[in-house]
Formats: sequence, structure tokens, C-alpha cells
Amino acid sequence: MTCRNCKHEIAPSEIKCPICGAENPFGIEHAKNMKKHEAAFSKTEKDVAASTGMVIAVGTRAAILIVLLIGILLMAEIGNRNYEDPHPEIEVQEDAVKNAAVYAEQMDDLLKNGQYFDFMCFVFTHDIAMVDAPEYDGLFPIRSVANDYYQCIRGLEEMILRSTDPDYFDGLDTDISNFCMYLESFLTNAENMKSRKQKEEYPRYMDEMLQEMKAALKTYLAMDDVALEEFLEQSKAQKAVELERILRHE
Repeated sequence: MTCRNCKHEIAPSEIKCPICGAENPFGIEHAKNMKKHEAAFSKTEKDVAASTGMVIAVGTRAAILIVLLIGILLMAEIGNRNYEDPHPEIEVQEDAVKNAAVYAEQMDDLLKNGQYFDFMCFVFTHDIAMVDAPEYDGLFPIRSVANDYYQCIRGLEEMILRSTDPDYFDGLDTDISNFCMYLESFLTNAENMKSRKQKEEYPRYMDEMLQEMKAALKTYLAMDDVALEEFLEQSKAQKAVELERILRHE
């Protein structure tokens, strides 16, 4: 991918451009996500080891998944018994309506700065997809494409991060299927958006997200330009087969 400041070629994982020193939003977001995933996994491993007295080994990851599942079930039960605030999402949505003008401006700034992942995090945090406010109407078209972009990057990082875990392979097929679904939707909608008469900035947003998506695929799946283009030309089913071959290290 290229630096947005000096246009020098940089790796997607680089935090700053080695030439001009400008920050790489994609690299920063990637580092943040990987650190978050690794920290959560590390903490869970320590908790399991302390509670069971077992040495961390291959079987530990299965135990971690069990502990996480138990934790989720317990939290769900606690949530079901908590009647003080049975619908917390309503307060979030009311806030999104009340501050629609401010939030819409903040979202627009995120897009202008190329922070597409943060843009969707903002949408999810404020539950904006469930809000009916005219201030958000102009952002709806870009939001649908940005959501596909977000789901692809997040899903890709998740698959790569866990691809060395033998206990993960039972759920790999589902994650691959979901990723391919979002990727197909992203590629189709991004191309359609570029041909529509929307905001003048939208074609740039589409191009930047597309380039970042390609950079992520090349980096995570160890593809060169030729292999990447061949992969993108494949059908959804063919992409799934290729991803499974790569992620299962076959």
C-alpha cells in the first residue's frame, strides 16, 4: 500500500512511513487489534492455569474455550436476572438521536481521515444502525460498504491469529464462509458505489478501502500481486477452498 502523505510504498503492518514519518492508520489499527486479541488470549491462558493447576499444553486451548463458554453463559444468566436496566440499548439509541448532528460530523471526519475501521466501531458503539435520524441518512451508503470492510478485516485477523490452534479448526469452515460472504459483498458494493452519483469523496473512500483490503490479503495470506488477482477473480466457493488450503497449511 502507499503512504497517504508522500505516496511511498509501505508495508500494511508499518505504523509510520519510513520516508516521511506520517502515521499509517491501517498499520495502527492492525497493531491495536492484534495486541487486543493477544492480550485477551494471554490473560485467559493464565486464568485457566491458575484455576486448574494444569501446565499449559495443547489441551489447554480446549479448556480455555470451555471457560469462556461458561463465562458467557454465566453473564447471560446474570443479565437475565438484572431488571434494573432491561433495555440498555434504548438509552444508547436515544443518545444517538439526541446527538445526531455531532455524531454525524464525527463520523464524517473519520471517513475523511481514512479511519474506516474506527468509523464502524463508532457506528456499533452508538448503535447508529438502529437509529432513524435524518443526520445519518447521507452516511448510510458508505456505512454498508464500510461494514463489509470491517467484517472482512476483523474476520481475516481472527482466522490468521487462531490458525495455529488445532482446536480452532472445528469452527474454521464457518469463519471462512462468513469471510467469503462479506468479501463478495464488499467487492460488489464498492464497485457499484464508485459508479453512483453520491458524495464526491465516496470514490476515494472506495478505492482506499479496496487497496487496504488487497494489502491485508497479500500480507496475511502471503500472496503476491498475481496470486491476489487470481484469488479475487475466483467464485465465492473457490475462494473458500483456497482459504481453507492456506489456513490449514496444506
